[in-house]
Amino acid sequence: MLVASVLAGCGEDGRADRPDGAHGRTKPPGKADEPTGGASRKPANGDWWRPRPGAAADWDWQISEPYDLSAARQMYDLDLFDLAPAGSELRYRDGEVIPVPAGALAGKITTLHARTPRPIVICYVDTGAYEDYRPDAHRFPGHRSAAEGGPPNRPERPAAGSVIGWDTGWEGERWLDIRRSQRHRFAEAVWARFDLARRMGCDGVEPDQNNPVDNDPGFPITLDDQLSWYREVAEQAHARGLSVGLKNGHDQPGSAAKLVDAFDWALPEECAQFDECDELLPFIERGKAVFAVDYKGSVKPGPACRQHSSRRFDGLIKDEPPTGAHRVACRP
Repeated sequence: MLVASVLAGCGEDGRADRPDGAHGRTKPPGKADEPTGGASRKPANGDWWRPRPGAAADWDWQISEPYDLSAARQMYDLDLFDLAPAGSELRYRDGEVIPVPAGALAGKITTLHARTPRPIVICYVDTGAYEDYRPDAHRFPGHRSAAEGGPPNRPERPAAGSVIGWDTGWEGERWLDIRRSQRHRFAEAVWARFDLARRMGCDGVEPDQNNPVDNDPGFPITLDDQLSWYREVAEQAHARGLSVGLKNGHDQPGSAAKLVDAFDWALPEECAQFDECDELLPFIERGKAVFAVDYKGSVKPGPACRQHSSRRFDGLIKDEPPTGAHRVACRP
């Protein structure tokens, strides 16, 4: 267990760490018969969460078990599908309705929002990667179940007509072909996930895996493709009244500065580890929070926290993938 007093620049959350586990405002959830698959609602005044640096410094990110939501955090970032209550559905313009099983955290959005003070609930969702274990996997052209051997992986080329590329490094997860010429073939499946997030009452979304450039995705994706996809993801989230954060992408120099206007906050991974934290300073300069995460075992918590705190980031040191088992908060 880490001890707060020996971590310069860091602070423990006050609870004993559990062993690591394995391995994302009150408003009506939306009408049950509301059509989805496109922008279903656009708030007149852009009334979504826009945190300033330090406004939600007491936050946590948990997207895998074991979960622990006992602390009265200002913000929790949790997996969309794990939060899905019984009876949830993904809906599409062609009339297909996909039932979504109740998740491990079913009902927790309502529980969290009932607290005083009311915390923000951000819903983690993959927007640039295919996951073969999700109920909507067949909506992505090129889908092949694990029983069928799954989509081709490196060094084999992606199948003809497929938008599913090579693995991201996580089991069952593959990069999507986000090129301008191809994204229309799967984008509705992503927007349906945003529709579900809005109906569930998520305050915002953390859209992940939109940064395939230099990550060997299996497709010749350019930085221009990546930047334009990031902007489209942000626009679609805002069209549904959802706050949205820039997840990674800062590894491409200058990208965060080009995207800061599109996003409400940022959540970079490993910026201290790879000496990339300065890339996120445009967010701080624009008064937008940066929820920086580095991972235990990859950095020394004290120096990493000093990098976060010196830039006014709301930083954490987490386990990988993030669970409720480990949390070191970086203090100003």
